[in-house]
Amino acid sequence: MRTLLIVDDEMLLADGLRAMLAEEFPGRLTVLCCYSAEQALSIAGEQTIDILLTDINMPDCSGLELHKRISAINPDCRVIYLTGYSEFEYARTALDQRAFAYVLKGEGDEFVISTIERALSEPDPVPPEPQDASAEADSDRSPDWLMELHSYIMDHLNDDLSLNTLADFCHFHPVYLSHVYKEETGTTLSDYINRVRIEEAESLLLTSRMTVLEISRQMGFASDNYFCRWFRKQTGMSPQTYRSGKHA
Repeated sequence: MRTLLIVDDEMLLADGLRAMLAEEFPGRLTVLCCYSAEQALSIAGEQTIDILLTDINMPDCSGLELHKRISAINPDCRVIYLTGYSEFEYARTALDQRAFAYVLKGEGDEFVISTIERALSEPDPVPPEPQDASAEADSDRSPDWLMELHSYIMDHLNDDLSLNTLADFCHFHPVYLSHVYKEETGTTLSDYINRVRIEEAESLLLTSRMTVLEISRQMGFASDNYFCRWFRKQTGMSPQTYRSGKHA
């Protein structure tokens, strides 16, 4: 039996979540509830907290600070933030602190339930290997979550790369993932995916014997006609013209 701790100074919201989640996960979760970070830390000092569902902006202590302090007590605790649409400034920090997920207040019970279900069912992450100084510097420039997201995109170019799919991969609400990605990189996710796809398509056209149809399928396009139109829009020429070397 795992333990979920809900922390929110809005008592009605916290109590409602406790009742709903206790009913949804009988025999799987012990659901506790408190209304301040001070109370949460007292509970965490007495028993193991497996999942922390916390308001990100409370009067006595932010959810971000509570995350740090509870993680110091229990490093394996999975932290899920509760927040409103207006609190964009917290999104990047939440990602950098490796929050498990970000849940918008008012999103609906099903979204909260599915997030808790993922927290219960997904295996614990493998601890990162020690890095040398140069690797740590690279990590500072490219946060872990961003490198993991880019790696996922590269490995799934022929799959669904919608914002919702990528948000599910990051355990983040699509609105927040879109915002923090633009803040971190200066570009949009769709622009990045287009760039990666065009670079891969150009490479395949020049270095492989794959047909245009085969390349279009590998890039995740429904048809080669759609792929050709997209390629022309990106490069100003057809795939056949590019392959012939007239791009040089």
